[in-house]
Amino acid sequence: MDSLDDDLDVGIFQVETSSKKTDGPCHHKMDAVALATYIYPTNLPIRDYQYNIVYRSFFHNIVVALPTGLGKTFIASTVMLNFLRWFPEAKVIFMAPTKPLVAQQIKACCGITGIPPEKVAILLDKTRRNRAAIWDEKQVFFTTPQVVENDLATGIVDPKSVVLLVIDEAHRAKGNYAYNNVVKFLDRFNKAYRVLALTATPASDVEGVQEIVDNLSVSKIEVRTEKSIDIYKYLKRKLIDRVTVGQSEEIRHAVDLLTEAVKPILEQANQRNIYDVRDPAYINAFTAMTAQKKIVMNRSIPEGLKWSNFFILQLLAVVGQGLRRLNIYGIRSFYAYFKEKYTEFTTKFNSKKSKNNMAAKFYFHESIKKLVDFCEKCVSDKQFLGHPKLEIVISELESFFQNTSNQDSRVIIFTEFRESALDIVRAIEQRDSTLKPHIFIGQAKEREKFDEEKFAAKGKKSKKKDVESQPPSSSQRPTSSEEAQMTGMNQKVQKELIRKFKAGEYNILVATSIGEEGLDIGEVDLIVCYDSTSSPIKNIQRMGRTGRNRDGKVLLLFAGNEETKFDKAMGGYEYIQQHIMNGNMINLHDQRRIIPTDLISL
Repeated sequence: MDSLDDDLDVGIFQVETSSKKTDGPCHHKMDAVALATYIYPTNLPIRDYQYNIVYRSFFHNIVVALPTGLGKTFIASTVMLNFLRWFPEAKVIFMAPTKPLVAQQIKACCGITGIPPEKVAILLDKTRRNRAAIWDEKQVFFTTPQVVENDLATGIVDPKSVVLLVIDEAHRAKGNYAYNNVVKFLDRFNKAYRVLALTATPASDVEGVQEIVDNLSVSKIEVRTEKSIDIYKYLKRKLIDRVTVGQSEEIRHAVDLLTEAVKPILEQANQRNIYDVRDPAYINAFTAMTAQKKIVMNRSIPEGLKWSNFFILQLLAVVGQGLRRLNIYGIRSFYAYFKEKYTEFTTKFNSKKSKNNMAAKFYFHESIKKLVDFCEKCVSDKQFLGHPKLEIVISELESFFQNTSNQDSRVIIFTEFRESALDIVRAIEQRDSTLKPHIFIGQAKEREKFDEEKFAAKGKKSKKKDVESQPPSSSQRPTSSEEAQMTGMNQKVQKELIRKFKAGEYNILVATSIGEEGLDIGEVDLIVCYDSTSSPIKNIQRMGRTGRNRDGKVLLLFAGNEETKFDKAMGGYEYIQQHIMNGNMINLHDQRRIIPTDLISL
């Protein structure tokens, strides 16, 4: 490793050694000369919090929770480099949840510390040939947890050969996720390896943090927030602007029609004591579905009554989702959802395929007929903006690009639903041709919607395949946001779009959750959160996309109860982070050290 040490601009810290004791037997072969030092790169400015976390990672299975952009990858790369030097025959594995993140991290890690490329392998395909040879020949592996889980289970990789496991986006380590299965498997055979788990925030509650600690056998947690003293000086200024948006006349009218039609159904639910909301404007999809589950699980209810109650709550859940879409996303998003429900039920009922008379009273209600006609009229007008939020977004974008001094300024708009993302893109394109938006979504194709003509033709013999109705394959490169929304965006297409975004061909990305985690999208000066989420992790990931290398701005748009939901989520986040730092609510797992005690001291 001499050539490696010589090539790096590093600080080397010497510790005198007299013996080589560990807390227990360590089966890995060690390099005694290398163990006399550890390397800390100085090709980037030394930050105390990074230095301290790197040092503690040598001795603990550790969760590192840092705000986005504060160097989690630097920490991982430095720890990997030292374990690579100290244990020349052991394996170092870096796992990330998606292939694009794996590819991104291999570039970043090797670029920071100069890990020798001849020692590195990237494994993304579970069926790739010569896997055993690759595991035997290389020492550092960048891969997904599913690949590691598969190769451990099939015996391709020896669990005893692993000395360091780096876990990116560690907040995913819940339930039966592959991260947990890998750690569980290693623990059965290997007592001499370290876990370094990276995340912006581990969980939104104490139970969630404890689950990650248990799943990854964590012995120490290093948490920093934007208020932490040792990172505050490294943060760029981030202006957070809140705008609360009221209902438009069109939305109020649509809400009135929808609630008028559902009133009789809600009254039945109230009389049966299966749903306690009295005002139809406050019907909530989540509470209705929760009540549904309770009904199904209750064995004391007669079957006939059980399913009657079930269908009432099912309809209330549809209305609750419709109200949410109206209030938060507007007419277009609502109608994209409701039209399918309406068309499917009325078609099946008219053709005697459904006997749900209760739902028929709702879907054939005079107010629903008026609602459908009204929405059709609205969405057929290309100039119609479905929600007042869109006016604010367009105004903000025009002002931002007119006043910014950075010619390479970029914007990301976050929204939950694909229909909403496409609605935003269309509104921007129609209002200002100088703005260049594109949607940024995941790989899944648009769910096939109910087709009235296909349903009518069902059962009829046809030798001709319906080729024209098939959407283009996602392997083809979408030429528009409309095509991308229909086909999904595979990883190759996502990568190409990010390249175009960085190059300036597009200056606005309208992203669903795919844009929240990890991917290197480049420097972004304005984040618009079109909707709110009750997950502090998602909120932090969204807002963390700006203010990395220069000052940034976040615009939070609220409608309905979104602001209350946001404040509750972020208040809970602050509470959890404080208790994690105090160390008084999380039970950690003791881990014996694997580095000789007289070589590097705690």
